[in-house]
Amino acid sequence: MIKRTILYLLIAVAVSSCENDIQAVMEFDSKKAATENGVDIITIFSQGGKVNAKLMAPSMERSLDKPSYVAFKNGLKVFMYNDTLGLESTLSAKHGKYLEDEGDVFLSDSVIVINKKGERLDTKELNWDPKRKIFYSTQEVFIKTPTDSLHGWGLEANEDFSQKKILKVSGPITVQDSTAALN
Repeated sequence: MIKRTILYLLIAVAVSSCENDIQAVMEFDSKKAATENGVDIITIFSQGGKVNAKLMAPSMERSLDKPSYVAFKNGLKVFMYNDTLGLESTLSAKHGKYLEDEGDVFLSDSVIVINKKGERLDTKELNWDPKRKIFYSTQEVFIKTPTDSLHGWGLEANEDFSQKKILKVSGPITVQDSTAALN
C-alpha cells in the first residue's frame, strides 16, 4: 500500500512538473514561425521575360517580422546578364542583406565585382539602390583595370559597372595622352 501511494505521488509530481508557461511557448513559436531558412540557394531574377541575374548562396534566412529581410550570412555570388544572356558582371560578398519592403541591398565583407571588361572592384561594403539603379559605397574602394589601379573612398556606379565614379580619389592616376592619337 505504501509503495502504491509513493508511486502515485511520484507520478503526480512528474506530471505537474511538466507544465509549460503558455506565454513562453507562444513567444517561442512566434519567433520560430517568423523565420524561413534555406540551403543551396539558386535564384533567377527576370523582368519582362528576360533573365537579369542569377544568385547563388550556401544558405539564406528570411525574417517575416517587420521590417522583413533576407540575409545571406555565409556568402553569396550574383551573375548579372544583358538582354542576350551575355555575362555583364559578377558580384560576390561574404554577407548580404536584402530589405524586402524597400528593395535595398547591403553587401559587406570582401565585396568583389568584376565586369566584362575585366575591371575589378574590391571594397568592404557595397549597397544597391534599385530606385536610382545604382551601386554605392562610402567605404574604401580599390578598382583595378587592365591598365591602371585606382584607390579612394566612396563610389557610385551604374548597375553593370560600366560607368563608375570614385568620390574621393587617392594616389596617382594615369591619364592617356589625347594628342597621341593625332600623330
